[in-house]
Amino acid sequence: MKARRAFLKSMLGGIGGAATLPYLANAGRAGVFTPGPLTNGALFSVDNPYAGIQWNKIEYVPSATHVHVENQSKLDKVYNHFGLRHIPISNYYPAAPYYPAKEMRENQFRAKQNFGVVYNPDSTRKGKERWTSGKYIEGPLDWNAIIMDKRTGWLNDLPKDLQEKLPFKEGDYLYKNIPSDVIISPNAEHSNFTNSSLHACAVGSLYASGNFDVRNYYKTADHGYAGGTSVAWQVAFKGMIEKLLFKDAGGVTVNHPTWSSLSFEEVIKMLDFDARVLGIEVYNDTCATNYGEPGRGWALKLWDEVLNTNRKCFGFFVPDHTLGRGRNILLVPKFSEYDCLRAYRTGTFFGALNGSSLRFTNIEISKSELKVGLNKRSSIRIVTNNGEAQKTSGDQAVFTIPVDANGVPAISYVRVEAIDEYSEQIFSQAIRFLK
Repeated sequence: MKARRAFLKSMLGGIGGAATLPYLANAGRAGVFTPGPLTNGALFSVDNPYAGIQWNKIEYVPSATHVHVENQSKLDKVYNHFGLRHIPISNYYPAAPYYPAKEMRENQFRAKQNFGVVYNPDSTRKGKERWTSGKYIEGPLDWNAIIMDKRTGWLNDLPKDLQEKLPFKEGDYLYKNIPSDVIISPNAEHSNFTNSSLHACAVGSLYASGNFDVRNYYKTADHGYAGGTSVAWQVAFKGMIEKLLFKDAGGVTVNHPTWSSLSFEEVIKMLDFDARVLGIEVYNDTCATNYGEPGRGWALKLWDEVLNTNRKCFGFFVPDHTLGRGRNILLVPKFSEYDCLRAYRTGTFFGALNGSSLRFTNIEISKSELKVGLNKRSSIRIVTNNGEAQKTSGDQAVFTIPVDANGVPAISYVRVEAIDEYSEQIFSQAIRFLK
């Protein structure tokens, strides 16, 4: 009781000092409502992912929840030219974490696969129907033994050039030079769901799916072995969450929702599935630059539409395959794997297109104001559920939070964008007001 009185006392007297409340993990989702008493006795809560940050002590860590790094050459580029220091490698085919990275070898998932797949030998069933009626078989899978088995294998049915590649053998280490100031976390990009065109990453998760033969060149699908997840996204999400490296860090991201043609309703269902489904990619560089339709890489409008429902939805900015634009700048007390993955769980990061020197140096709620600080002069745009609410220039901005007659915020969220003279653009996560 004493603790509760102390809590109420600390929260009275305005929005000032409102913290990121741990019980708000599911706030605004699926009917969950957790009020907190504030000004004038009105009931509302402030969910601010940046509350409690000591801005003068944090480290800014460039990261990406979706980046493909298949070999040492790509790692060199990601490190030296793209500038990432936290790298949750998100490879696929199979969608397996390259973790620990220093132990990964060429041909590793061909010589032996240490996880299972969906299996259905009934070739009369076609398309997704075949896999929805299949069963999951546990790994490890020895593809050499399976394909080359003298009784049940199909080696002789393969083209001559593929026959000559068997038996598969593990090669040299993939990453022979991992810089000392890099953290590589488990992750993978999962696709081929039976009930959605979704692609999803599982940042910080050891979950793996599919197999090496996604194009069926080695006729594994013909013989009943599914490529990709080949399960409903709900089943895969459950697996991703169960295999998180840390229970309170990392989570699931919905990748390039515009490019994947996901509907608003689909995205909402995915966010409502579990609080560890963190949010959506707001910007995906590969989808924005490689398909002739730049708009397919952006989901800014969708992000605001989701936020307008009062749901928690973090926004991610990623390079995917290309190394042009898209980074998440993590705000961490120290540079450790846990702290980086924890920043993704709590939303303690901001998105950046170019990853140059433009930074937020302060984002706080003080009394009835949002205060924003930057390290250099920029154009600052304040966005709420009502659209653009304020636009100013400088290295600081103050936005007065509109309230109704009872002192309750008249907006459901606010977020900040900034763009400097070099066209670097950064995006804060949303601060939500839950009534």
